[in-house]
Amino acid sequence: MKKLVKSMFMLSALTASVLFTSCGDDAKVEDKTYAAPTLRVNDGVRSSSSAATLATVSLKVEATADTDRKIKKITVTRAVTDQSTSTIIDSTYDAASVVRTYEDQIAGNIVINDGDKITYLVKIEDDKGKTASDSLVITIASMATSPQLLLGAPSNTTNDYRFFGVADGFRKYRAGATGIDLARANSSKVDFVFFYSTAGSVQNALYSPDYPFASGEGWNAEISNWPSKNNTLFKATTITSSEFDALQGSTFLTELATIDFSVGTVNKMSNLSVNQVFAFIRKSDGKRGFILVGNPSAGATGQILLVCKAEL
Repeated sequence: MKKLVKSMFMLSALTASVLFTSCGDDAKVEDKTYAAPTLRVNDGVRSSSSAATLATVSLKVEATADTDRKIKKITVTRAVTDQSTSTIIDSTYDAASVVRTYEDQIAGNIVINDGDKITYLVKIEDDKGKTASDSLVITIASMATSPQLLLGAPSNTTNDYRFFGVADGFRKYRAGATGIDLARANSSKVDFVFFYSTAGSVQNALYSPDYPFASGEGWNAEISNWPSKNNTLFKATTITSSEFDALQGSTFLTELATIDFSVGTVNKMSNLSVNQVFAFIRKSDGKRGFILVGNPSAGATGQILLVCKAEL
């Protein structure tokens, strides 16, 4: 009898042990921790810039769930400066991974201008309710406006900046072989050359860096030492100074579109006068813009004030 009781006790203990172990294994499976899904938008590029003529935006979304899990939902919202947020994508899936490119139509749907930011927020969710998000921010910048650019004429001893370019925030440059801000060391960035001459009706004039100054004239001695010479072409306009001031974003681009640079261009603008506005095109990359002339002072020791608006 004692042996029977002892055997039954051992059998009960063994059964309990098996049950406990089995429940513990089930609990481990049930309590398995899954990682949140991973998300990559536009190959990791999170910011960019575009002109106000932006027509469409492409969003490449790569979503991947953890092992044994599925991507269930992808949502994309678009927010524009001073405008309401809109949901542009709200799609459901049942896949371990999703790779898809969405095209958002901007033209005709929203109004954008320089300074605006378009923010896309992409959110994914898996079948466990775990989420991940990423964003893309597009800054609208069609043009850059220079500060007031004061250039000195050839014999001006108080202002020895004679040249400037669109690059580096409309940086100005000096002539010569010594000192700072030298044009010859930055010739690839020089787009405009200022010179004053009493010959003919030239007076205050803006030249292309590759203008063929005759030997001993103008900036021939200076520019002949430059390793490169940009080609900038100019064209007269009927734009007033107040109209120039108002040009921004889409209006700037619209006005540029009216300028036909295939005819009537020159490589120097002579006899510059106050409030004159002319257009230019940089032939190396096709970038265009407008220049407003301030009140120029006459003579080889004079100076000129310019403001430039350039296409980005």
